[in-house]
Amino acid sequence: LRLCGGGEDDRLFDGIDWDLEGHDNIESATNEFTKECLDQMGELSALLKNDGLIVSIAPPESYLDITLHGFSRSLTLTYPDPWHEDFTYHGRNSYGYVLAKWSDAIDFVFVQFYESYSHATYQISRLGHEPADFLFKYTSRLAENGQGVSINFEEDPTVELDNQIVPLPLSKLVWGFANGWALNDDLGEKTVFFDTSAVQEAYNRLVATGHEPRGMGFWVVGEESSHGVQYAAGLNKILKIRSHMDLGRDDVQVEDI
Repeated sequence: LRLCGGGEDDRLFDGIDWDLEGHDNIESATNEFTKECLDQMGELSALLKNDGLIVSIAPPESYLDITLHGFSRSLTLTYPDPWHEDFTYHGRNSYGYVLAKWSDAIDFVFVQFYESYSHATYQISRLGHEPADFLFKYTSRLAENGQGVSINFEEDPTVELDNQIVPLPLSKLVWGFANGWALNDDLGEKTVFFDTSAVQEAYNRLVATGHEPRGMGFWVVGEESSHGVQYAAGLNKILKIRSHMDLGRDDVQVEDI
């Protein structure tokens, strides 16, 4: 992880982000996490953390679902919502296994609200909930649940874990959004776009209650300016991470967050 003979300042990278997901081919063997794979994620995370690197995980919404308590290593499941039940690529709290055993090794959790046909998309696109209300209620619910996710691991005896509340402190929660690509016409209601004004409203309301998340991010930097959306600058106005002066340029406000 370091240049040959180098010290702490000569690392080749700052850490690792786990974004393991299923395969487009429903028959693929990789559409089920093996226990060995999940153990390797956790064990390597602990080694990296002990070496001073940053470790994050980026579960699609269904891979770490604060609203459902079931557990499965399968990634070919459906949501109980009466909506797009033909979409059989959801998970069921599989990333919860890693958090249950190696929570201290994970620095932050980037929850992908833009997962295809997610709860977020269903509540906003189909039920008509305001995006700011969704974010406020989601985060408030997590806070009310003791900043943890209740998961019934005993549904899969092979993982050898008791049913438990897995810690997901707000100090590690990062809201995960899609930037301009989510507005592409061919996507229809497959994913959801959160305007940064709605993100700002939700964040301000949560700050007032003391329940704000650690931060927010987006996928993907290559789509910045798509449909005129400048998501990095928009999120920076909320979080105030840096000014254009920090970048040494007058025409750029912020890099990718």
